[in-house]
Amino acid sequence: MVSPVRMMLSVRVIIWLVGAVLVLAAGIASASAEAEPEAVVIPGRRFLQPPVIDGVLSPGEWENAVEIVSFWDFKQQREAELRTRCLLAYTSEGIYAAFDCHDPEPNKILAQETRRGADLTKDDYVELSVEPTGVNVEPYSFRVSARGTQDESIPGGSISNIRWRGDWRAAVSRHNTGWAAEIFVPFRILRIPRGQKELGVQLLRNVPRLNVQYVYPNTGTTLDLLKRARWTDLQLPEVLPPPIILPYTQLDTTSGKTEWRSGLDIKWQMSGGLTSLLTLNPDFKNVAREVDSVSFSYVPRLVRETRPFFVEGDGFFPDTTLFYSGNVQAVDAALKSFGTVGRWNYGALFSRGADQWVTVGRLAYQTSMRSHTEVQFVYDDRPGVHSTALGGGAVFYPSFPDGFANVSLLYFRTSGQNMPTGEKVGLILWRQRGDGRISFGGQVYQISRGFAPTLGYAPEVGLRGYESMAIYNRRWDNRPVQLMDAGIVRNQRWKLDGGIYDDTLSGWVSVTLRNDMVYWLGASRYHRPPYHDRTVSAMVGWNVHRLYNAGDVVITLGKVAGGDSLYWRFLQGVPLTERFRLMLHYEQSHIRYHDPNTPDRNLHQFIATLNYDIDPEHSIGGRYIGRGSGFGSFHEMNTLYLTYRQQVRRGTDIFLIFGDPNASSTQTRFAVKVMTPW
Repeated sequence: MVSPVRMMLSVRVIIWLVGAVLVLAAGIASASAEAEPEAVVIPGRRFLQPPVIDGVLSPGEWENAVEIVSFWDFKQQREAELRTRCLLAYTSEGIYAAFDCHDPEPNKILAQETRRGADLTKDDYVELSVEPTGVNVEPYSFRVSARGTQDESIPGGSISNIRWRGDWRAAVSRHNTGWAAEIFVPFRILRIPRGQKELGVQLLRNVPRLNVQYVYPNTGTTLDLLKRARWTDLQLPEVLPPPIILPYTQLDTTSGKTEWRSGLDIKWQMSGGLTSLLTLNPDFKNVAREVDSVSFSYVPRLVRETRPFFVEGDGFFPDTTLFYSGNVQAVDAALKSFGTVGRWNYGALFSRGADQWVTVGRLAYQTSMRSHTEVQFVYDDRPGVHSTALGGGAVFYPSFPDGFANVSLLYFRTSGQNMPTGEKVGLILWRQRGDGRISFGGQVYQISRGFAPTLGYAPEVGLRGYESMAIYNRRWDNRPVQLMDAGIVRNQRWKLDGGIYDDTLSGWVSVTLRNDMVYWLGASRYHRPPYHDRTVSAMVGWNVHRLYNAGDVVITLGKVAGGDSLYWRFLQGVPLTERFRLMLHYEQSHIRYHDPNTPDRNLHQFIATLNYDIDPEHSIGGRYIGRGSGFGSFHEMNTLYLTYRQQVRRGTDIFLIFGDPNASSTQTRFAVKVMTPW
């Protein structure tokens, strides 16, 4: 008997779904941006004499700024329990913001991270988010912790060099009732369209020990990035920063052989905030890949991209289904451009390396404040491979009183020399709701057997299926249990030529206590013919709000891939001193098969990472990685490498490395890379 769900996923029904979404697209496209609920308006205030960014809110310095005090606990939908005040103004040079954060227990303020660009989620911090175009979903976000550590998010992504990303200033101070911060963001960092008269603004304060974030304006029960305030009546200058040239020189000595390598990247911003980049002879060799877990997986994992040229503006380019930049291995020269023009945003990339030409493009149109359509293109031209990948879609994110939704329709098509035409179609529905409510959604999709994006990531083809999920979150103020979340996932897939592909049912529940402990329990049932997997997992974590001495133990046991499986992991941070830290990571995956023709799987992995921060701009690090069939028998990988990092606000970035993070054994290798932006 054919499953009713499988019948629902027939091609005919998918066509009806596509038609329904297109009708919805037409309805949303016909609505103007003014149909959005009335946004909070902040009047434009301009400084004649800007304040000094020293973290101290001196009398009279912020006299002409707009004062904002109505911060909200968006999860509980009430005024912020801890009083927060922001002062906002601008000059011809940029934006000035000051925060005064009241805290009745100032000794409990968390301020641990020292390195710029690191994760601040475990620290008290404030954030200024600015959206300069009026149509994009993703804003620029500038964060500073109670320690003065800075971090920023650039729409589309950017590399780590501070001058390349764009520098901004911040300073903090402590006082008897909390802490204060001052921020200055130059306009030249922002890609501001020509003639823009207003900016979208959101403000946020993070208090990790309470698991709470206070926001302005009120975003509803969820953190909806489109519910931002309108900062109006601004006289914004058209800023055209000079091109930034980032040359590098690298010396690499391995086993007595010395290799010199040099190249450069150039970035320039054109009128209207458009950005172009050129790279010549880029350095990809020194990129340390992420260390993959030894936990069992049926498919290859997608490794995060870290190479600078591809990171910059990545969000303006096609979905990883069509374009995963990790598949572009040889590059002699490449050019890319991206940005926003009115309601359009685009990304275009051309790359040449060895015998390969790569052309990549994406063009999107913002049909309303909460919807956009897009087309994608990837051409891969090399000997034996002349393939074209096309994509298109429509995305809608309507707002509701208790949250928002995301509806996405995506279509992809591949063809090429000596390869059949393949297609992938999918419909994604997600309903995000606030604290104490169930969020839910899922997707349906079909992928033909001939679908083959040569530069994309599509590990499994020739199937159709669906996935559904429900998640529940709840926070309490005055109970031992501070936070709870639970969820359930159902996933079924069938082969297009008949038969089940796999079937998943899994669920979990997690609780975080006020004593900095977290407990997690999960179970999964997975049927992938001929296997019937059954696993139970548990995790205990401690010091969850402590950046450098947090730890956890995870254990999973059951039936996997026809064998008796045991996976466990131990992770522990050890702050040897305030600046000297150790991270220990050990994991084992053991599958014992009952079939004498199938060898047992037994992998151990040990990772020890040391880091010493000389100051926020200079650090020394080292990592040992061992992987093999047992502790002390790391025959698959046994490597040690040491590093020195100098990343400065102004001047030369220097990276030294001994060893090779990508090698299976310790290498007698020394490399130095120097980058000096002009």
